[in-house]
This record gives sequence, structure tokens and C-alpha cells, in this order.
Amino acid sequence: MDNYSVFFPGYSAGEDAYKEITTVCSPYGKKAVVISDEISINATKKYLDEAIAGTDFSIEYVLFPGESAFEYAEELQQQDVVKNADMIFCLGGGKAIDTGKLVAHNLKKPYFTFPTIASTCACNSALGIYYYPNHVFRTFFRVDRPPVHIFISTKVIAEAPASFLWAGIGDGMSKEIEVKFSARGKEDELTLSEQAGVALSGCCTEPLLKYGVQAMEDCRNNRASKAIEMVALDIFINTGMVSNMVDSHKYNTNLAHALFNSMTILPQVEERHRHGEVVSYGTLVLLTMDKQYDKLDRFFDFYKEMKLPTKLADIEVSVDELGPVLDEAVKKYDLDYSPYKITQDMIKAAILELEEYNKKKEA
Repeated sequence: MDNYSVFFPGYSAGEDAYKEITTVCSPYGKKAVVISDEISINATKKYLDEAIAGTDFSIEYVLFPGESAFEYAEELQQQDVVKNADMIFCLGGGKAIDTGKLVAHNLKKPYFTFPTIASTCACNSALGIYYYPNHVFRTFFRVDRPPVHIFISTKVIAEAPASFLWAGIGDGMSKEIEVKFSARGKEDELTLSEQAGVALSGCCTEPLLKYGVQAMEDCRNNRASKAIEMVALDIFINTGMVSNMVDSHKYNTNLAHALFNSMTILPQVEERHRHGEVVSYGTLVLLTMDKQYDKLDRFFDFYKEMKLPTKLADIEVSVDELGPVLDEAVKKYDLDYSPYKITQDMIKAAILELEEYNKKKEA
């Protein structure tokens, strides 16, 4: 039997989570380089500086080029400040973090994540989503290991635009549905870790349903709160650990992500709609296609309260535009592990059924 290794990150959470930086990171060296965008750096630099004040720990800053592309990671890792750092601090949203983790992977440096928005589980997962420089989806890539540690400042999350939290909740709503759907009928093939990951996916939905609306109100008021913390931990830790525990090429995604990844070919989706927003819509399509109508009813009511998309018009897509989208969707590896073969006709039928469902609910 072959040997293998499994790595899990630790995390610090709370309004002053950054104060743990030197305690957690010092065993790995004293020089960190932050890879992030200007907005995220401006939002967090004062907290980072306060955290290392009076110590011999130093932090340098490098700007993230704006897309999680292999080409941009290559450019970043050629910079002396990056090559000379003891560790990489991946700070920002999903794309900045995924770029930073790829740089760390290529340079074989330890990395730590600092999510500034609760939009994806990128800060926890070894899995990264990568695009071409023109912003079209390219591929998924799993680095050798997840971050050493995650620093979750609820203050920073609460001060970020609420639209990011909104999208993160939408993305999180897909985790249990896609993982359990992908793993259905594969129980004998699952490793012990994957069995635990599938079980943990069942803990990803309820915190969002319970705290999502309040968390959005608190975020709009820049108020760190229990609701913010519960939703952020669910997005970062619960869903992220599922991503680390199951085979990402088999059980971690399905139709909701296949639809998002194929819809990036539509300019209006790429330019004006967030990952989690479109994924949340795709989750309703999956529930409809799989005839999980009890869950569809519950999710739909929550989506309406949250103003998440429930129909094509909400993401500016028409039925006439579905042809090339569905052509791409059925080619995505997301659909390779499903309890039954998913065809273009099945997806389109589910989309049209969901359109009719909307009309009945709104009548």
C-alpha cells in the first residue's frame, strides 16, 4: 500500500486575529511578503503593522496583477522581494489568494492566508481556480498542501463591501448539494478522509440559512458580530475542509460549478456577476434536475430573502444564449463523477423548469 500525507491548516479568528501573527509565523522565519491588491492592502495594512509593531518580524508588499493566471504567478515569483521572503502572506479575495498559493507552491515556501472578504473557501483549500489573462476560466490546480494557518479578522470581513459576503454565502450554498450528489453511489470508493469530507459537507448549509440574513445586515453596517463570525467560519473552515478532504476532481464540485465555469464565456457574466452569485443559481438548477424539490423550496425562499439569483434574468442570461454555455458545461470535469450521466438536454430542461417554478412562486 502506498504512503501518502494529508495536511490541514490551523486558524485564528476574531476581531484581533492578526495579533497572533508573530506567535504563529515566527517558527518559519521573520520576513514575509504579502501578495495582494491595492484595496485589500489599504484595508488591512494598519492592522498588520500593529500586529508586528515592536518585533523583529517584517512584512513587504507586492501587488497582485488582478487575475489568478499562471503567467502572473510566474512574474511575481521572479521578483527579488518574493524570492527572498521566508514565507508568503496570501491576502485578499479568492483570486489573490489562489495566485499567492501558486507562487508559494512553485517557490516551495510556507504560506499563510488572510481572507479580507468571505467570498470563497480559497483561504483554506489547497485547490486553486485559475484563469487566462483575458479572465476566461482555464483550469483547477491543487498545490502540494493547504496554508499553514489562516488569519480570519472578523473586523476586516465586516468592513468589506457586503456584496462579497453575499457572493460567499451563494457559493457556500452549493457545497453540501454538489458533494453529496457527486459522491452518491460511490460509497465503496470513498477513502476514510473522503467519507469524513462528505459528512462534513452536511454542516455547510445550516449556518448560512440561520445566520446569513443577519450577517448581511451586520456587514452593511460594518459591525463585527457573531453572525459575521459564524458565516465566515462556515465559508472558510467548513467548506474549505471539505475541499481539502475529498478528491477535488471527483467529489468537490458538480453542475453548479460547471455552469459557472461555462458561463464565463458570456461577457455580461464575467464582467458583472460574481462567482458565488452564479454558482448559487447553478445550485438551484442542480436541485431541480435531481428533483430535490423539498430543498429547492427551502433554498428558493432563502435566496429571495437574500436577493440571490433564482432565474436566468437575474444573471442577465437569455435562453437563446444557452447553446454554447451547455456545450461547454458538459465538457467540464465537474460532471465526471455524478450518479447518472448529465446531458445538455437535461440541464436545459432543468433550467426551463426552474424558470416556470419562478413564475409560479411569483404569481
